[in-house]
Amino acid sequence: MWNPKVKPHLKDFERGSYIHEVYYPVDLNCNGLESTLPHVPGVEEFIRNFDWVSNMWKTGDTSYKTLLEEVCHYWKDFADIREDQVKVGYGSMQVLERINKVFLDDRSSVLGYIPQFVEYITEVRVTGARFEGIAMNPEDNFSFHVDPLLGALNEGHTLLYIDNPNNPTGQLIPLDQIEALVARAHKLGVIVIVDEAYCDYAPKEASAMQLVPRYENVIVTRTLTKGFHFAGTRVGYGVFSGNLGKFYDKGDLPFPMPSVSALLAREALRGGALLETVRKLIGEQKEVLVSGLKERGYRVATTYNSCPISLVSVSDRDVHLGEVFASKGIDVRSGEDYPNLGKNYVRIATPEKASDLFACLDR
Repeated sequence: MWNPKVKPHLKDFERGSYIHEVYYPVDLNCNGLESTLPHVPGVEEFIRNFDWVSNMWKTGDTSYKTLLEEVCHYWKDFADIREDQVKVGYGSMQVLERINKVFLDDRSSVLGYIPQFVEYITEVRVTGARFEGIAMNPEDNFSFHVDPLLGALNEGHTLLYIDNPNNPTGQLIPLDQIEALVARAHKLGVIVIVDEAYCDYAPKEASAMQLVPRYENVIVTRTLTKGFHFAGTRVGYGVFSGNLGKFYDKGDLPFPMPSVSALLAREALRGGALLETVRKLIGEQKEVLVSGLKERGYRVATTYNSCPISLVSVSDRDVHLGEVFASKGIDVRSGEDYPNLGKNYVRIATPEKASDLFACLDR
C-alpha cells in the first residue's frame, strides 16, 4: 500500500463525527435548531428583492466592509471595536479552525473543561496539540466553577477554550468569572477564546465582547446559525483584541465566505432586536420542558432558561437514553458524542412546543 507523507500524529488519528445519519423515523427534531421561531423580516425582504440571477455570477465585495461595519454597530453600546478587529468566516467553526492553525502546533497545550463542544477538542488534536479538559462534576449537576480552571491554568498553555453558554448543558457562565480567567491568562501569556455560539439567547450584557477593548488576549467568536436561524447560510465572525487579528490574517483565506451570505448576515444583524422575542418564546417552552422532564424522573443539568439546549440523563448507566428517545420518534444528540458523559445522557434542543415532546415521549 502506498503511504502518503502526512503529519505523523494524523496517521493513527481517528476523527469523531459530530454529525450522524438518522436511520429511524423522526416525528420531532430535538437535535438541531431548525425552528419556526420568528425570523428577521429584513432578511426575508432582502431575499425576495435581491437580483439573484445577476449577482450569482459576480465576486461581490470580498472586503465584507458592510458586514464589518454592521458588526461594530451591533456592539457599539457594549464594546468599542474596530472593523479591523472583526474577522468573518463560513460559520464560527471556520474562524476557530483558523485560530488553531495560526496559534497551535504539536508542542502546544490547550486548556478547557468537559463536557464541552466536542469539535474544539477534535480540531485542537488535528493540529497535534494536546487538549486538557477539567471535568465538571455530575454530582454538582455539571455546574461551572471557575476555581478549578484558575488553578489549572499555567504558562504552558497556549489557548483556553470557553463556550458560553456551554454546549451541551446550556448554562450561562457569569461574565465576572470569565474576566477572572482572562485576567489570569493575560499574566501567563495565554489567549482566551470565548465561543458565544449560543449567546444570542442571552442579553448582550452577558457577552465577553465587553472584555475585548480591556484586554490583549481575548478572542470572542459568534455565529448567526443559532439565534438568527442561519443554519443553511453559515456565517460567523470573531472579534480579536490587541494585535491577535494581525496574526490571524497570516493564516486566513482571501474569500472566507460568499459575498451574498455577508449581505444576508448584515440584514440579520440590523434586525437583532427580534432576539428578545426569540429568547422569550424559548424561555417559556424550556421552563415547561425542564419541569416536565423532572416530573418524569429525568435529571436536567444546570442550564440557562432561554438557551435552547439542555443536558438530560437517567441514573442507570446501562440505559441508552438516545435509543429510548429514538424509539419514541424523537431525535436528540447522544451523550456519547461528548467526553465525560455516556449513553445515559442526551442533549435536547427545546422544541417549538414542549407539549409535542411529551406527546411523543408518553405514547
